[in-house]
Parts: sequence; C-alpha cells; structure tokens
Amino acid sequence: MFNDLFNRKFILGSNRLAWIDYARGICIILVAYRHCFEGLRQAGFPMMDHPYMKILNVCFYSFRMPLFFIISGLFVSSSLSKKGLGVYVGNRFKVIFYPLMLWGFIQVTLQFALRNYVNAQREPMDYLNLIIQPRRIEQFWYLNALFFVGALYALLKVVFRLHYWQQLLLGMVFYTVASMIHYTESNGYLFTDILNYYIYFSIGDMLSSYILSRKNKKTMITAPSWLLASTIIFLGSQYLFTVLNLRHASNYDSYVGDKLPLLAFLISLSGCAFIIQISFLLQRLAILKWLRVIGYHSLYIYLVHVMIIASVRLFMVHVLHITSVGMIMVPAMIAGIVIPMLLYNIATRLGAWWLFSLKKPVEEINYNSKMAVI
Repeated sequence: MFNDLFNRKFILGSNRLAWIDYARGICIILVAYRHCFEGLRQAGFPMMDHPYMKILNVCFYSFRMPLFFIISGLFVSSSLSKKGLGVYVGNRFKVIFYPLMLWGFIQVTLQFALRNYVNAQREPMDYLNLIIQPRRIEQFWYLNALFFVGALYALLKVVFRLHYWQQLLLGMVFYTVASMIHYTESNGYLFTDILNYYIYFSIGDMLSSYILSRKNKKTMITAPSWLLASTIIFLGSQYLFTVLNLRHASNYDSYVGDKLPLLAFLISLSGCAFIIQISFLLQRLAILKWLRVIGYHSLYIYLVHVMIIASVRLFMVHVLHITSVGMIMVPAMIAGIVIPMLLYNIATRLGAWWLFSLKKPVEEINYNSKMAVI
C-alpha cells in the first residue's frame, strides 16, 4: 500500500541521480514553508509576532528557486544532443506548460468560487495572467519562467549556436535588466522572471559536464575541506541576507533582491552550492531517503500545494476554530507536501496521468531523459 501511494520502491530502487531528488526535496519543503507562512500572514495572522518563524521565512528565500533553475539547466545539452530542439521544447510544453495552465485554471476557479474565504481576489483577467503576469497567480510564475527560459536557451544554443560563455554573458545582461525592473518597481510582466533566472539556467548547463561526472562525486564536491568552507560561507551569507532584509519592514524578504542585486546573486549562489554539496553527501551516506521521495514529486507538489495548504488552513480556522499559528503551520505544511504526492500516484494508477502531464509516465524511463525536461 505504501509503495502504491508514494511509488517509493521505484524511486529508491532505480538507477536515478539521488542527489537531485535530495536537492529538490529540500527546496520544495522550503517552498511549502514559505507559502504556508505567507498564507497565514495574508489571512491576518500576526506572523510578525513569531520572530523565529519570520527569520526562517527570510533566510532560506535566497537560493531555493535559483537552484531549481540550475538543476533544470544541467540536462539541457544532453537532451538537445539526443532529441533535438523540437522534441526538447515539446517535452517541456507537455511536462511544464500544460500542467501550469491546467492547475492554474483550477486554482483561479476555486479562488473565484471561495472568494469570501481565501486571500486572493480574482477577476476574469487572471486566467490570462497565468501567461502574461504570472506573479499575480501565486506559485505559477515559476513554471511560466521555467518553460520560457528553457525554450529560449535551447533556441539560442541550437539555432544561433551560442556557447556556454556567451549564454552566461547574455544571462548577466538579462539579470542586470531584471534588476533595473525590480529596483524601479516597474512591471515587466512575464519577462522579469525570464530575465532574472536565465543566468541560473545557463550556470546549470555550464556546470553539467563537471557536476555530473562520476569521478567528481567522490572528490571535491563532498571533500570535508570544501564542505566546511561552503558551510561557513553559507551561514555568513544567509545571516547577512536575513539581517539586511529584516531592517526594512515594508520589504522584509526581498529588499536585498530588489535593491542589492549583485549581493543577492552571490548569496544565492552560495546557498545553491551548499545545498548541492549536502545533497551529494546525503546520496553518499544513503540516509533520509524520504527526502528523495519528496524530491521526485517536487513538480507535482509545486502545482497543488498552495491549494492544499489553503484548504487545511480554512478547515482548521473556520471548522475547528483553531487560531494557534503553530498548530496550523505543521499540519498544513505536511498536507501540502503529502497530499499532492498521493494525488499524483493515485491519478496515475487510475489512468488519469493527464492531470499532471501530457507525457504518459513510464516507470522504466531513463532518469536523465526525464530530468532534462523538468
């Protein structure tokens, strides 16, 4: 029963790159924590009266989304060499853009129906905003940016034959433009996130030959000296990021990103490097395997978790009349992670796999091929 509900046997038993599942598992948990925290804050709970929760919400904000883009970029070259531009973009449409539109439509529709209970106040234009202004539709901005960044990068790589260093340089230019948009508080529509995260995708592609090399997995990446240095830099940079942000109450979690973009970029890279090293270490030690199961389902969790977290919050507040922040946070987070995994595996076994992808899942699929498109 447990294996059927979570697909644990396949995930842990197949020839997969375990460290990627570990990294994604860590990041999606941090994403769920933030959205649970922010949902309570927007619902009127005094979250600022819980300093430790607030600090955690800020200090892990800098690197989790950049790391998702770096991981996605790791497989773009190998996928393009095997399948070509058309198949690569087509697969990303099936696995990323299609579920974005489907679950985005479901979420916006539910927010319409429950407008008297939920935080978001929707209007018909929000269906179109899933494409043109995805930041207005909670978590779906990420899938929008991930699809268009991957498609643009692949196009420039194949058609215009841009090399790694040219893509990286272009990413720096894009990041600078995005930083100007953030600094001036302008509306860049969907382009802001595409410009902002393109550099991380290019970094993933640039590092792919090194980080995917089997000989490096047991040397520098998990070497004690490198791990110690990375830990010190990570703790110091996250402390700086948190302190600088908390000094600006009106912009308490994005001040550094909006006003100090170069510093934000360096801090995000230190966080990404640290999580990658920790993930390699977990892979080597073969512990906390439940993180791998969560990481495998990270895309499906991302699609659904906001709706689940909001549903649990509404049930606990309006039905059970619970107002304790801690008592709401814990079950809401757990439900936001576990229930999407159950939904995906149950739907897949019932033949409703199309709820999450236009690409029919095959358990024996080669892991590298699958990771290249998500």
